[in-house]
Amino acid sequence: MHRYTGIIWIWFICVFTGFAETVSVDWPEYIGQQDLVFKKVPQLWDEAPFIGNGVMGSMIFQTSEKQLTIQIGRGDVQEHRTVSGKNATGEVLPDSSRLPVGYFTLNTVGKIIGCDLRLNLWDAEITGTITTDRGDLELLAFIHSEINLLVVQTTADLSEVGFAYEWHPEEAFCPRIKGKRKGGKEYRPAYDGNPEPVVEQFKDFDICTQALTGGGQTATAWTVKEKGKTKTLFASMAHTFPETTAKNEAATVLTSESGRPIEQLLKSHRVWWHQFYPKSFVSLPDARMESFFWIQHYKMACATKGGKLLADNQGVWLQPTGWPALWWNLNVQLAYSHMLPANHPELSIGLVDILHKYRDNLVMNVPAPMRADSAAINTVSGQDLLAPMGDPLDPNQKRILSTGNLLWAMHNCYMQYRYTMDEVMLEEQIFPLLRRSVNYYRHFLIEGDDGTLHLPVTQSPEYGNVRDCTYDLSLLRWGCQTLIESCETLDLDDPLLPTWEDILTRLTPYPVDETGFMIGKDMPYAKSHRHYSHLMMIYPLSTMDLDDPAERELAMKSLLHWQSMPEALAGYSYTGSSSMFSLFGNGNMAEQRLQDFFEDKILPNTFYKEGSPVIETPLAAARSIEDMLIQSWNDKIVVFPAIPEKWPDVSFADLRTEGAFLVSAVRADGKTKFVSIKSLAGAPCLLQTGIQGEIKVTGLDAKNVKQLGDGLVELTIPKGATVLVSDAAYNGSYTIGAVDKIYHADWRWGVKSN
Repeated sequence: MHRYTGIIWIWFICVFTGFAETVSVDWPEYIGQQDLVFKKVPQLWDEAPFIGNGVMGSMIFQTSEKQLTIQIGRGDVQEHRTVSGKNATGEVLPDSSRLPVGYFTLNTVGKIIGCDLRLNLWDAEITGTITTDRGDLELLAFIHSEINLLVVQTTADLSEVGFAYEWHPEEAFCPRIKGKRKGGKEYRPAYDGNPEPVVEQFKDFDICTQALTGGGQTATAWTVKEKGKTKTLFASMAHTFPETTAKNEAATVLTSESGRPIEQLLKSHRVWWHQFYPKSFVSLPDARMESFFWIQHYKMACATKGGKLLADNQGVWLQPTGWPALWWNLNVQLAYSHMLPANHPELSIGLVDILHKYRDNLVMNVPAPMRADSAAINTVSGQDLLAPMGDPLDPNQKRILSTGNLLWAMHNCYMQYRYTMDEVMLEEQIFPLLRRSVNYYRHFLIEGDDGTLHLPVTQSPEYGNVRDCTYDLSLLRWGCQTLIESCETLDLDDPLLPTWEDILTRLTPYPVDETGFMIGKDMPYAKSHRHYSHLMMIYPLSTMDLDDPAERELAMKSLLHWQSMPEALAGYSYTGSSSMFSLFGNGNMAEQRLQDFFEDKILPNTFYKEGSPVIETPLAAARSIEDMLIQSWNDKIVVFPAIPEKWPDVSFADLRTEGAFLVSAVRADGKTKFVSIKSLAGAPCLLQTGIQGEIKVTGLDAKNVKQLGDGLVELTIPKGATVLVSDAAYNGSYTIGAVDKIYHADWRWGVKSN
């Protein structure tokens, strides 16, 4: 039973102007079906319910028989020391590492013996009961969507009224190094950490202040309000750099907010979340996959809402980890991959904005002689994006460089343009940085005796160092082509246009052998490899013409050869291969790879780890689900391109595509019944409907419709207009709603009882 009483929450969202079609969804009830449920007390971060607001985050789990840990952190709490790429410690970190701050505990009177908790996605709250051998504790926890404020309200019964909250500061020390052992002793290299935190009373609050050796300050302020058997913890965290004003900022939040009634805070907190979910709708016949999909929406919103911070490998939930920063050779790009199709450009825009904000640092990352026209980023950075690169032609270059990091991130940014068609953003933010990303390569291209252009030794991420690296060749081709297209879009006569065209003409072909694409020149794909860096032209760049038989054969051969060596495949190997199979229209394999991922890799709360916690792979799996439902490239939209045969019914509404279209569709009994498409920008549209036979188009003059056969329709849709496409014989309902669950019908993510 949903918590709401006295209100009937029935939301009818009219999607198609001028038609009777609607999405009929009781949103609180529907999203409530996706909630994570905890019938056993979570013991670890990978079981824990989680909350966040894009800056602060928290998880709750048990750490001793009478103690729940309430983690608290901020995504921007990091070192601010001079980035050296590799410092005296011999580590790529800690120069810009994320740093722990501390945590609260809820100390119970009795031994914790059970729970009945729920992560309520609709309200973004943790609710329920913790049971001890002395009584029950009723729990409510949330991080306010608009204020950096954690609220944990606990009400005790029986003999649990003596429970208490307690603060535990942690050492602000790089997690990648802390705890490493050498010679039986903890490894404490040249990196010396930071001063001890100071806990004191300040402005009527308890506050823990952490000064940082590299500058700046972190502060956590808290207070506990008591009323009868209820104790409410209010906590705020601030981080400032280079200023040391975090103490005042955290205290100011508590001064303003801790005196407000919980009901007022809850009401204002929920507004953003209740507006967030209905921007698109997806319903699948597999309850486990559907719930997972919606949880990733929630997770990414918790991690990057408002675009103030980039979602790094930890999100806003820092754990002991070897990955306490932003990783640019896959992780950032995957984390941001699914929100555009989900019609949440307000989340993915943060990547564009922050790359633009710190563009001067990206310029500083390249050697001084290149800074006039280039930019780049090394594999690991903090939120300020300082991560120096080098010149691959420099004989003194000590580390082989993964040179494609920024260019791959610019592909994400260019998709932000393609899914919104915002030409101002393209001209002012994306094009200048894309231009610099491609120019970086121009400084180290090598002309061969035959006039072809080659690359020196660079790094194919996680595989090896090689000349004419396929990963870099694919990104450089995409970058040059996109710059040329952008100049045409923006009517720019860039002086480098002939140069980019020349690179496309003379750049050496991809190295290929009998198994498909190679890693690079003279380096075949010969060992199991989790990263699909040598297959970028297939996915995500989608620069191959899979309608061409020869290119299709080469791409499929390469995909199957990659998958034929499973030993080192990781979570994102499953999600990447799923999306590639979807490009081939193989829904059975696309779905199977996701099921393999769920069975083999995913954790109870839908988090994931590669050695230690990371967040990007489950988010990439959400994109793989979208790739089964809808695809778009080169002004073509394909509806239901890769639905597995065992899924008879699927529905979705307002999924976004390239060209800035919102597409809705229903598939029933294995056939597409209708498609609605709304144009937000008036862009060209070629729609592959999947409808066999005669097609009916409603909402356009006949002159704006060209039926090309085999379910393909060319549509000229004015900006703001909506078109309905259906089987000419279809006379059923045009209402979009949830489909029946025939797989994992009773599934709940979370922790089940024994």
